[in-house]
Amino acid sequence: MTVNREKPYRPNLNEIAYQEIKNMILTGELAQGERILLDKMAERMNLSITPVREALNKLAQEDLILMKPRTSYEVVQLDDDDINDILDIRELLETFALRTAGSGLKTFPVTELRELFRRPYPPDQYRQFIEADIGLHEAIIGAAKNRKLKKLFDMIYNGIRIIAIPSARVEGRMAESNREHLALLDAIERGDVEEALRQLSHHIQQVKRLMLPNRGQALTGEKN
Repeated sequence: MTVNREKPYRPNLNEIAYQEIKNMILTGELAQGERILLDKMAERMNLSITPVREALNKLAQEDLILMKPRTSYEVVQLDDDDINDILDIRELLETFALRTAGSGLKTFPVTELRELFRRPYPPDQYRQFIEADIGLHEAIIGAAKNRKLKKLFDMIYNGIRIIAIPSARVEGRMAESNREHLALLDAIERGDVEEALRQLSHHIQQVKRLMLPNRGQALTGEKN
């Protein structure tokens, strides 16, 4: 009698290179606009050039890498319009999720998330802070009853992660963001949707003001 035993899944070298380089970009290990040399990256990852090239080509399709002439590669660099568009779409999707969550907010993981934002994050722990931040916003999207919403959120997910890096590294921003998150969680726990919407919009607009100070001044007429 033959027993079917499924072999454990093992990622191939292309997948390994793809996941590692993507992680480098989304954690800021590779900076926006940084040039990537195939041979240097292959040496750094202890891989041949072929899987690294395939990985970079795939990441280019996800708008994380720019392909330059003569097979040169560069990490994407978001301009002001990119940042503004991503944050606008993020606010639309997340406020819609909160507004339509209904009974989904009753099971929102308030206690678990509150613990994450009650702790201080020293500057060198900005990556841990970003993971907590992303977790909260993914939970908001997950609370919505609209099954297509997550697909739309996934379209801007990489951009959100990239924006989060310079935002979190601004002095004092993580502590301020913690307070904003806690106010949002308090409103969700009370079932006060209107207050939760106000806190969520305020939080995202704070990121926009931080990342786009000149644009904010132009819109409000403020001067230095």
